[in-house]
Amino acid sequence: MEQKREISGIILSGGKSSRMGSEKGMKIFNGKPLIEYAIEALGISCKNIIISTNNPEFYEKYNIPLIKDEIKNIGPMGGIYSCLRQSNTEYNLVLSCDMPFIDKELISYLINAISSDYTAVVPVHDENKLEPLCAVYSRTSLITIEKQIWKEDYKLMNLLNEINVKKLIIDEWDRFDMNYFRNFNSPKDLINSSI
Repeated sequence: MEQKREISGIILSGGKSSRMGSEKGMKIFNGKPLIEYAIEALGISCKNIIISTNNPEFYEKYNIPLIKDEIKNIGPMGGIYSCLRQSNTEYNLVLSCDMPFIDKELISYLINAISSDYTAVVPVHDENKLEPLCAVYSRTSLITIEKQIWKEDYKLMNLLNEINVKKLIIDEWDRFDMNYFRNFNSPKDLINSSI
């Protein structure tokens, strides 16, 4: 059995789900809610799990700490910021709730790439496509995140340009699956996919 690292898993489920029509994390895909895929993927390697949500009533049954956005309506950066502030570990693996193809092997691969020389570990694939919503962030990134928020710049790609990022080339990993980073934004996506 894998030893759990001193790392927290942060599941982002705080969006408005406007295109999905109702709470995205609770949408059923292949028989279970999307949020449960994220919980399972992170649960093997992470000592703690936190759910970022502005609708905690949907997730109380999981007995996982629920964190509301301290600053509303600024997208994923708001969830990451609020959860990093509440986290009690230096490193935190952020995972969006709508990426059910992420598995424990990829999570472990990302965690094993953590280095004190870097503020974040971000997977890269398909000629420099970064995946900031399936990435490791150090709590030291909070300083830069706060600066971005003060500037009203809520784009995660801009944040990654300001911190020391270890780009993990996923395409070169022998277990890489092209489906990993597929995400669901509408009910149609749920119907037209399988795992």
